Amino acid sequence: MDSCLHSLPSFSQVLKEIKSKIRRTKSYTPNRSLPDELCYRISLSDIKAATNNFHETTIIAKGDTGFIYGGKINDEFYAIKRLMPTTDSHLPLMELRHGAEFLCQLRHPNILSLIGFCDEKKEMIHVYQHANNGSLYDHLHAENYDPIPWERRLEICIGVARALHYLHTGAKCVLIHRDVSSKNILLDDQWTSKLCNFGFCKRGPLSISRGTVSVEVEPDVNYTFACLAPEVAMTCRVSDKCDVFSFGVVLFEVVCRRRVFDAELEMDQQLLYPWARKCIENGTVYSIIDPYLKGKIARECLKKFLEIAYSCVHYEVNKRPTMGEVELTLELALELQKQAESEFESINAQGEFMCEEASFSCTI
Repeated sequence: MDSCLHSLPSFSQVLKEIKSKIRRTKSYTPNRSLPDELCYRISLSDIKAATNNFHETTIIAKGDTGFIYGGKINDEFYAIKRLMPTTDSHLPLMELRHGAEFLCQLRHPNILSLIGFCDEKKEMIHVYQHANNGSLYDHLHAENYDPIPWERRLEICIGVARALHYLHTGAKCVLIHRDVSSKNILLDDQWTSKLCNFGFCKRGPLSISRGTVSVEVEPDVNYTFACLAPEVAMTCRVSDKCDVFSFGVVLFEVVCRRRVFDAELEMDQQLLYPWARKCIENGTVYSIIDPYLKGKIARECLKKFLEIAYSCVHYEVNKRPTMGEVELTLELALELQKQAESEFESINAQGEFMCEEASFSCTI
């Protein structure tokens, strides 16, 4: 393992916590791509027992590279991601290796914890903590989900911003997620956001404090294209500012409750972020926010939120903020919302502080 990751928190304490729950398979000794001291190897027999031999009734989600099963291992319920071969046959192995290498050392409350892995008999499996509230995407777009209150949406976004800030600055080397999207943001039973899916994560050079870093990537990787920074397609290079751009798209998705790409809309509205930028510039952005939120967002809070979302998706890389700046701005937006609600309660006047379309404007 590269020494640049050694400054991250040790995994030894986590191992102690789960040794009583998951049994190490000592008899199986293949050519190991991952050191046991970093990642806990789980036997295929235990995983098959937990998923009833990968029965379809135990599937809890469908990922881009395989199914995710739910199952108990020693009385604890886990999410078990079984990576499947694709036309790019090296991709699942790359995801297993990179995901395990990164996640076993990344310990952050807003990053989904990897519990262990299995690469027995050509299987490629990750075992994660279970985030039982599903994905942010589901709550924004799937049927039979109640709308998420605005303050909770802000808290979810702040959690993801903290996770990305940690990736960009929490080690000697920058870690670039490369696939930030609402589908890769999970929610636990306390509504804590958990950034997941690190299969495409890229390790950059030394600390970002020396400036924006850029690293070359594979030209044929299938990202969430509607969240992809425009420079990636042109240069096949990614930087920490690519994560910032993708997160900005998610911010617009959260406040508008619109898919980042919708082929059923008119051509100029199909891709969310350029349409949202245009509405902000034209002063019509209030008309495209989630109808559920209208009348429930404090004017200054919404203005601050839209300002940071707009700056995140700036076409010029160097004009995008850092994730640390994004995190602080979102925290300020939340404080502005709480302050306005407190004032509203004290004067008990309906709509005193809330945005109305006729009076709201956001100048960038």
